[in-house]
Amino acid sequence: MKLTLRVIFFLFFTVLFLEDPAAQTVEKGGKVWGYVFGDYFFKVAGDSTGSSTQYSPYSKSAQGFEIRRAYLGYDYTFNDKFSSQILLEGNDKILTSTRLGLFIKTAFVEWKVFDKVSFAIGLVPTPTFGWALFEKSWYYRPIEKTIMDMRSLGIASDLGVSARGKFDKAGNYGFNVMIGNGNGQKPEINKFKKYYGNLFAKPAKGLQLEIYGDYEPAADEKNKTTLKGHVGYTHEKFNFGVEAFQQMQKNAGGNGIDAAPIGISSYIWGNLLGRENKPILNVFGRYDMYDPDSKNDSAGYKENFITVGLDYMPIENVHFMPNVWINSYSAKNSSMAERKADIAARMTFFFVFK
Repeated sequence: MKLTLRVIFFLFFTVLFLEDPAAQTVEKGGKVWGYVFGDYFFKVAGDSTGSSTQYSPYSKSAQGFEIRRAYLGYDYTFNDKFSSQILLEGNDKILTSTRLGLFIKTAFVEWKVFDKVSFAIGLVPTPTFGWALFEKSWYYRPIEKTIMDMRSLGIASDLGVSARGKFDKAGNYGFNVMIGNGNGQKPEINKFKKYYGNLFAKPAKGLQLEIYGDYEPAADEKNKTTLKGHVGYTHEKFNFGVEAFQQMQKNAGGNGIDAAPIGISSYIWGNLLGRENKPILNVFGRYDMYDPDSKNDSAGYKENFITVGLDYMPIENVHFMPNVWINSYSAKNSSMAERKADIAARMTFFFVFK
């Protein structure tokens, strides 16, 4: 707790003494924005004995229409120094009397201390996903979460305080650090806080590099430490990249037994057809390898995730995406029962308003 207080006070006094005297004229006001994505899906193969991924709980031949996420956000600018955001999310995991429900995803105020650094407090996007390069570089969040998010090994927003900034005027090198409760959108008052940080670099046109780490102490010494890295290349006609991570979970199984989930994700997408420099048809693909516990070679299953599809854009901000979603299982021990691959065929729709 003393360390947390010291860091918070250091950030606060840094704000006071390093405030940039140069001011820019920014128009006061706000805007509403949001997006929605969902699917019609048909589970082609698999059973309900797999992992906790999207379609694993469903039996073969299950089908339905679904809204997987709906965002409704409001950004408000007070002046050249202060801005804020509130974001509501509804998804297929939040039910109110069997109907889709809403929760507050972000709610924060941000203070631009000087040209290259800003501080935010409230329910803030984390460096893990919310303000990370990989999330944007993968681009196809309506198809699937990034690998750590998909495997529930991180949170997208947290109650706390953050600082983000740039080391250069062009914004090619920067950082994002945060102290939070570590419990996502749920309030808590225990003494354990989570510490996040990432560094990013764009050393050449199109090239993106990012490293990330977090530390989350917990009761009974069940501390977690995460490290991940991302290398990607972006172009107006295509993107590709790789992300890898490892998380150390101390005393995860009790009695001093640790666990170490690891994973690697590779993706690529490209434009097939366009008109007047506007894309009409893209193709995309992704492959993930995930081991829930790399320290245990005799129990459990390794998992492989694959998705491929097309992205048809009849107009800007409207997408129709036929795709295949596959999560397969490989037993670490030959005596373990076979798990069938979960395979779903989907027609995904996605639209943005802003």
